[in-house]
Amino acid sequence: MKYEANSGSVAVVTNFYAGLFGGPLSQLLKCLTAVKVCAEFKINGTTAVPVCLVRHDAPPGFSHWEINLIDRHSKLHCLKTAGREDAGIPGDGSDIKKLFEEIEKIFPDGDRETLTTLKEAFISDTNITSSCASWLKYLFKDYGVTIVEYDDYLDDLNPCGIIHKSLPLPVSAIVADAAEIEEYDKTPPTYAVDIPQPIVRPCPNATIINARSMKTLKRYGLYPREISGAPRIFHEDTAKNVPERLQKMRDEAAAVLDELETGAFAVRGDRSDRIREARAARIIYQLEKIQRHCSNAITGKEKTAESRICKVRDFLTPLGRRQQDALGGAQIPLFYGMAGLRELYERLDITTQNHQLIELD
Repeated sequence: MKYEANSGSVAVVTNFYAGLFGGPLSQLLKCLTAVKVCAEFKINGTTAVPVCLVRHDAPPGFSHWEINLIDRHSKLHCLKTAGREDAGIPGDGSDIKKLFEEIEKIFPDGDRETLTTLKEAFISDTNITSSCASWLKYLFKDYGVTIVEYDDYLDDLNPCGIIHKSLPLPVSAIVADAAEIEEYDKTPPTYAVDIPQPIVRPCPNATIINARSMKTLKRYGLYPREISGAPRIFHEDTAKNVPERLQKMRDEAAAVLDELETGAFAVRGDRSDRIREARAARIIYQLEKIQRHCSNAITGKEKTAESRICKVRDFLTPLGRRQQDALGGAQIPLFYGMAGLRELYERLDITTQNHQLIELD
């Protein structure tokens, strides 16, 4: 696929590894970063074109045929299918059709245009690289991104080694994730002496959070970095202290009542242990009843808190991994629509390496 650009333009390139329904969120962030880098070039008077190079030769650990999505109740759904070595869509497409039935259930109120486009891109007999390219053309139709299928170019590229002669424009910058940068440092590509080496821009680290998750964090006084240990923290701060205090009060009351009743009956000359114990038992019963109610209430609150926090954990760190690596990028347009993608673009800060928490609703 060729594209035209004005003379004097440069390209900002990022790799997009072909995966089921577009793969993880991190790839979406890379594309948005490339667009923002081009905006920086424009501010400095240089015309830059964001280029997304769709490739099938993914790095180790990348799953072509698995994606995780989260429904509106923060329940995690893992969608997977068996892929072929030739990168084609599995079988006759029936497996993909079944997955779309699941997506319909996950997002019953999802963006219909986005879902229809995703279906059109992936329910076909084409290969997954072309399917991802079609999907990206829809997502970035308003961002000026040029989508290039890797199969169009036969150069042997390492993860960051975009060979300049492969593209009509000189590559001025490469947007890469941490794994690509590490590989780039190990085996830097060789460039012609008359071509400047492009700069490598790291993709920002970001976590998407919604209002429901933010409310849960505030309710229990937690920070996102504490979310993995949150149920344990809640248990230690509540269930451990209150019942012990009530038990201590019960024991103290029993001792005081025993002393008072013994003294009172001794003064009156009444030494009936049965009467004395019956009167004290009524007071002790009430204290024990309060203790039981309190323990049950705390247990209920613990279960509610743990359920809420686990849902937040599934959203912020799916399967115990970074959200941008585990959550499917299709989550954003399916759940929030194209307006959500635009909001993510506007809020994404490419000038900092600090981890970003971006709230979308």
